[in-house]
Amino acid sequence: MGRSRSAIAPTVTVLLVLGMVCQLPGAFLPAAAGSARASRELVEQQLDVSRAAAAAAMAVWVSASAPVLAVVEEDDEGFDVRILAVLALPALAVSWALFNVWRVALRQTVRIGEGLSGSSKLGLNADD
Repeated sequence: MGRSRSAIAPTVTVLLVLGMVCQLPGAFLPAAAGSARASRELVEQQLDVSRAAAAAAMAVWVSASAPVLAVVEEDDEGFDVRILAVLALPALAVSWALFNVWRVALRQTVRIGEGLSGSSKLGLNADD
């Protein structure tokens, strides 16, 4: 027969924790008198910050077209060689993989064609 847990232990633990929390006298204190003044100052600071953020957003919006107007004439420099540098290693890896696959496929095709029956078991014993 397997062992079972008692449901009494968790219940007792929860009741003890609740009893300890209820016995804490200073857990919730009333707000201090100076907190109203401090909260008013925080609200005023937040208003100042929001005004500054609005001014910054307006400046960004006004100057958004400045980079477009900065380029008067585009110089076409021709082909970008960086694309070759980026694609060189993957192209080399793909070509090497294709070379290996083609080589094996060609050998198998030649081996199949060597036999009169077309069987791929050329050179193997009958029981293989």
